[in-house]
Amino acid sequence: MMVTSYTLARVKPTKDVIVYDIVKALPSVKEVITTYGEYDLIIKIEVDSLAALDDFVFNKLRIIEGIDSTTTLISANFPTTK
Repeated sequence: MMVTSYTLARVKPTKDVIVYDIVKALPSVKEVITTYGEYDLIIKIEVDSLAALDDFVFNKLRIIEGIDSTTTLISANFPTTK
C-alpha cells in the first residue's frame, strides 16, 4: 500500500533555499513547493507504509537544520461510486 502525504513546513528566515535543496534531494520526496504565508514549504511524500512515513518525518525531515515545525496531512483515497 502506497502512502501519500503532504507535509507543511515552517522554515527559519534566511534558510529557505538551503532547506529547499536538502528536502528536494531526499528519497521519498516527490515534489517541493515554496509558498508564502503561514508555511514556507509544501512537501509531497510517497512511502510504503505509515511506519515508513513516521520514520521519514521524524528521522529525516524534522532533523534538518532550519526547519522550525511541520504539519503532515495524509492523503485519503475514498472509493468512488457511480
